Amino acid sequence: MLKKLLSFTLLLLTCGVVQAQDFSIDAQLKPRYEHRNGFNQLRPSNGDADRAADFVSQRARIRMLFNDKSNKFRFGFSAQDVRTWGEIGNFANKDNGNFSIHEAWGELLFTEEFSVKAGRQEISYDDQRIFGAVDWAQQGRSHDAAVFKYEKAFKLHAGVAISATGETPYYNPGVNNYKALQYLWFNKKFDQLSISALFLNNGVEQDVAGNQTSMPADFETIYSQTLGAHGEWRPGKFGLNASFYYQMGAVGAGKTDLNAYNALVEVLFQASEGLSLNIGGEILSGTDATATDGVNRTFNPLYGTNHKFNGHMDYFYVGGASRLPQGGLTDIYLGATYKMNEWKFYGKVHSFQSSAVIVDGTGAEVGNNLGTELDLNANYKFNDYISIQGGWSAMFATESMQYSTGANAGGDYEKFNNWGWMGIVIKPTLFTTKKKEAKTQG
Repeated sequence: MLKKLLSFTLLLLTCGVVQAQDFSIDAQLKPRYEHRNGFNQLRPSNGDADRAADFVSQRARIRMLFNDKSNKFRFGFSAQDVRTWGEIGNFANKDNGNFSIHEAWGELLFTEEFSVKAGRQEISYDDQRIFGAVDWAQQGRSHDAAVFKYEKAFKLHAGVAISATGETPYYNPGVNNYKALQYLWFNKKFDQLSISALFLNNGVEQDVAGNQTSMPADFETIYSQTLGAHGEWRPGKFGLNASFYYQMGAVGAGKTDLNAYNALVEVLFQASEGLSLNIGGEILSGTDATATDGVNRTFNPLYGTNHKFNGHMDYFYVGGASRLPQGGLTDIYLGATYKMNEWKFYGKVHSFQSSAVIVDGTGAEVGNNLGTELDLNANYKFNDYISIQGGWSAMFATESMQYSTGANAGGDYEKFNNWGWMGIVIKPTLFTTKKKEAKTQG
């Protein structure tokens, strides 16, 4: 597949077809070393199993963008190889499955304002709380969807997607994805203010028969709805981010009623030319363990870049249902960023609490305080397309953290849970027909 891709690229370059249009090829290489000793979940109590993990993961991606304004068409394609060093060994394996198509889309420009983008594509909006590209994860996230766009005085996007296991003559269940999805996104920008609104109808396939051995499976698409707004205000040295999302509908094979919310408020302050500060709080509602009304009140950020929120150690909402805290989460944080020449330093402290009552293995209530996380990062810009990055994080957990998510069951909160990483990001532009704009002297 890679050989075919390169041959196709060379063919385009040798032909005069692309010279009249905008055409570019860029690449990305991201090797990253990690030392995990309590990342994503508490270190286990079992001494034999409690050994740190050290590994290097890597993403190699190549992307082509084609823009033909005269024929009102855009095309994007990106392929990637994602692997952990050593998982394949030094003998080539043609069936390793590491190579994949990250994006392959075409966009029809009906007018200057209206277009349709169809195919495999990244979907990312606002602060990426509900929809994000998840660039931190080496594999990233993309969707097979069609997005209708209107962009002039404001932006209005309407997206639709449907998932199936393949081309079959009859219904074939078992998609590892949403079964169907529809959304609307609106954005309007003013001089110092940007406001957005989002509606998402998310359908997940469930066996409503309960998958019991005495009963045949009965698959049905269960829909939940997410409705909310996001705003960013930048009047000067101070800034404000705020958002609110509400979830309703049903979830799970039992069609449990959903009634959940997410609220965030963040204040930004530019203290000096190089130093910026932020303080904020976020609440994601949860289901009270002692409640008897049968309503699910646990908010799910769905397809967002969750690594960006609630601590870089990914204890919450990252990695599937086992990291979804049933009691929800309240996150109060204070952060600072300092820029100096080619260096950028970042630090943030999070105080985590459960938003609803949680219980231990006996059903007894435990405290809401889950712990404190410290995140420290540094970035050095080596040149225009190479940066060297690194970070260290620590989780100072309480006993209640053991019962916050399924992933922490059996963990030991008294152990020192920490994580360190270092990586290189290389992003060169290999070819482009675009002319660089001349810089004016000021």
